[in-house]
Amino acid sequence: MAASPLAMLIVSAVVLGGLATLVVVVAISVDSWQDITFDQTQLQKVNSSTFTVLSLSSTTQFYKVVETTPATATSNASVTESVMHSSTNGLWRTCDHLSDAEREAYKGLLNKTATTSHCFIFVMDYNEDSEILTTEAKQIARLHNSAASCYIVVLIDLTSAVVVGLVGIFQKQVASCMVTGVLYFMAALFGVFGLAMFHTKHYYETYECKSFDSFPKALCDSRQVEILYGVALAWIGVAFCLMACTLWLVFARALRVIMAKTML
Repeated sequence: MAASPLAMLIVSAVVLGGLATLVVVVAISVDSWQDITFDQTQLQKVNSSTFTVLSLSSTTQFYKVVETTPATATSNASVTESVMHSSTNGLWRTCDHLSDAEREAYKGLLNKTATTSHCFIFVMDYNEDSEILTTEAKQIARLHNSAASCYIVVLIDLTSAVVVGLVGIFQKQVASCMVTGVLYFMAALFGVFGLAMFHTKHYYETYECKSFDSFPKALCDSRQVEILYGVALAWIGVAFCLMACTLWLVFARALRVIMAKTML
């Protein structure tokens, strides 16, 4: 016996809603949204009388940068030391690639940076009044926190859609089914907002040389900022939410027609 079109519509709406929730949860759970590395060839070109780049690790991209400022008529010569390291960013945090031994050995240098621990969790560790964070670092952190806030709303919408959708199916409530469709649309909308903020941050880091970890601007050409699969998953989640929204609204319309015919 063939399944009725209404039953197929219900199953499709539920499956797409479940896929949307699964993809979004996986996307925001992984740290693979962005990878920051350094081009060794470009770094070698930087070494001069002003800058010296020293590798501190044989297994990880971890460098000490010594900047020498020559004496002038009004100031004395000065030497400034800073560190650079590769890192991977997710929606919630940024994590470096340093080993525990490297972190312990160069604790003094790392204490001058924002990421004093292996991972910096933006929604918990960010402090607007921090003296360590630069203005650029605070801007990057605010964009991260704004994107994370949007995805908190996405999770609330998806959870509510599951509850309201089940009520709509079992109680045959047209209004509940319509609300479910709207909730999936809101999840897609706030997902787009969150991704727009993340892509804005990526633009600043790629083309305007802004960074959460401070480093000399002369080394901007050596830094490589790459978007990873977590962002693609998030966009797929947005698409699934929109498709689930469409199916739930179609199901609500079909259910309303059926209920109207039953009442005649």
